[in-house]
Amino acid sequence: MRRYLREAFWARPDLAGLGRVPWNALAVAGLAILGFGEHAVWLGGIALETFYLYSLVTNTRFQHWVDAKEVARLQSDTDASREKLAETLGDHQRRRLSSVEDKCKKIEQLYGQTQSEDFLYDSNREALRKLTWLYMRLLVAQRNLQMLDVTSRDTDLRNQIAAIEKELSSSQMSETLRESKKATLLILNQRLRNLQRRAESLAEIDSDLTRIEQQIDLAAEDASLKGRPAAISANIDLVSHLLDDSEGLASLAAEPATTTSSGQSAEIEN
Repeated sequence: MRRYLREAFWARPDLAGLGRVPWNALAVAGLAILGFGEHAVWLGGIALETFYLYSLVTNTRFQHWVDAKEVARLQSDTDASREKLAETLGDHQRRRLSSVEDKCKKIEQLYGQTQSEDFLYDSNREALRKLTWLYMRLLVAQRNLQMLDVTSRDTDLRNQIAAIEKELSSSQMSETLRESKKATLLILNQRLRNLQRRAESLAEIDSDLTRIEQQIDLAAEDASLKGRPAAISANIDLVSHLLDDSEGLASLAAEPATTTSSGQSAEIEN
């Protein structure tokens, strides 16, 4: 309701010779100034503004217009995010993404040729958009994991863990320093487990990518039939449930290690 009120108050119709101006806001400002000379103007202005806002905010067509405007804004933000993510992909992954996007465009063209129901077309188009967005995120996670230097990272982490464990075995250490090193040891062990999970995560991501490709292929086959196309579902239970963790894990490959005087690496993970 607040966004409807905001849009109604700051409405900017295209006025001939003036362009788009917030005429309602200007009118309220004008009435506020006139009210200093005659207080009755304030009362009349409040009544008119209340009637105007109530009439517009409760208007179904106005609500649909505001909703459509918000969807367009979100779509624009999403498109910008997709372009940034696509730039991080390798050539092979870009080709895979381009193939999926081309199939989705073909499906939309087939819908137009078969003149399918508008509600089904809109629903399927939104499902395809979600599937493509998810497909891109999986490709990014796959790319990040592939960039990890597993051998050197694994050896480096094991050496750091061994060094800290050796230091903890010494009794000549303050309690505060001991607790700090224990906390560092926990982080290093977690990072080591993440690296060891890399191969499994890559296999899960590849399985999810294949599943989305097959679902889009099925949608293309259904759309090519003469009858009514089947509804497309974007609800997929990913095998790679740790998709976000995989993306975060891959950032370790780009983080420089800061070596302390004791020879250990002090890194903070998000």
